[in-house]
Amino acid sequence: MMAKRSKNETSADIICATATPEGAAALAVIRLSGKGSADLVERLMELGPGRLKGKRRKTGLLKQGSSVLDQVVALGWPEGSSYTGEEMVEIICHGVPEIVRSIMDCLMDRGARKAEPGEFTRRAYGSGRLSAWQVMALSALWRSGDGPNNMVGNASAECEELLRLIAEAREKLEAEIEFQEEHSIGEDDSAISILESLNESMKNFRNRASEMETVSRVVLMGPVNSGKSTLFNVLAGMEKALVSDEPGTTRDGSSCIVEMRGRRVLLCDSAGYGGQGLDRKAYEAVIGNMEGTEKIVWLSVGGDEEPPEEILGKDAEIIRVSSKSDLFENSDGTHVEHTLRVSSVTGEGMGKLEEFISSFPGSMSVTGAAKRIEKEVRDSLEYLLSGDYSLAAEHLAEAENELRAITARGDNVSLSVERALSSMCVGK
Repeated sequence: MMAKRSKNETSADIICATATPEGAAALAVIRLSGKGSADLVERLMELGPGRLKGKRRKTGLLKQGSSVLDQVVALGWPEGSSYTGEEMVEIICHGVPEIVRSIMDCLMDRGARKAEPGEFTRRAYGSGRLSAWQVMALSALWRSGDGPNNMVGNASAECEELLRLIAEAREKLEAEIEFQEEHSIGEDDSAISILESLNESMKNFRNRASEMETVSRVVLMGPVNSGKSTLFNVLAGMEKALVSDEPGTTRDGSSCIVEMRGRRVLLCDSAGYGGQGLDRKAYEAVIGNMEGTEKIVWLSVGGDEEPPEEILGKDAEIIRVSSKSDLFENSDGTHVEHTLRVSSVTGEGMGKLEEFISSFPGSMSVTGAAKRIEKEVRDSLEYLLSGDYSLAAEHLAEAENELRAITARGDNVSLSVERALSSMCVGK
């Protein structure tokens, strides 16, 4: 089994994937990206060298040896002009599943590899063709399925407008600082007006960031019979998980979307740690599918069992829960420091647990960055109103730096970008 590629690993591989939905259709599109994509398709179509280089199109037969796979249209995209920013080719073939599979197999036999989910967009992001904010907008569009086609363009325009307002406000502030001895505070309120408008715009920006944030995945984990399924039922508000004292009851796990304190959360039950046979395999499958961007609620009765290394190594956000707290007294020695006491029976600790589950993503999220930008703008306005032009300018500069990071590589929102990329399909 091929090892999973690192998220941060750069690759010169040629990747390929079907960009249209599975199933029979009139046409299907297969896309390739990476240096050598055009050469690969030219050889399969028996075209002259360079025939697909640049923005060129060619109709012909695509062959594997002497066998004709299909009559196709191949579109070439040069490096710097394609979706990914790399050399790309799109093959339009008949939408017969057997034909699509045979072409994909042929491409992989000739050295291409099947793309991972979101890898085309990951390459577009890495090459600078898409900003962090645009990746978030694309993810939101594909998740909802009913967004406007110009959502990505609107996302860029929204950020550019905010940057324009910040630049205009900074220009006014610098003028105020240079000439403030020639007038009294409040004589020229143009900077105040711009900042008030910017402050309102940032509230909308922060709300939009929250809406575009991918659904947080929260996994309930812990030893066998630690109360995971019962807690899942309470949080979900319905009997979705089968509760039993017998090990192995929750083998495949249950999941559902819950609305918690205004946030949409994908709540997941899981097989218990320490099980044997199929239970152990189910637990390992959950571990293998974790990306490190989840939140984990680790339950153990009495709170005296630490998460194992395979969970700690995922670098996920973890809250340790002392489950079935109604069976234990605070003073009986079973309560562990930094562990939240929770009872599905009495409701103890449920409020704090819900706060953890529903809290916005951390500092490396687009929501976190938007909240920081909003605060910098708000602080800038407050300092301006108090007459401290220098501090007002400093806070505005910090807001600009945060916003420019979102509109570029987005290192300040890496968690949100990774979640967005992981949620995309293979052809994206």
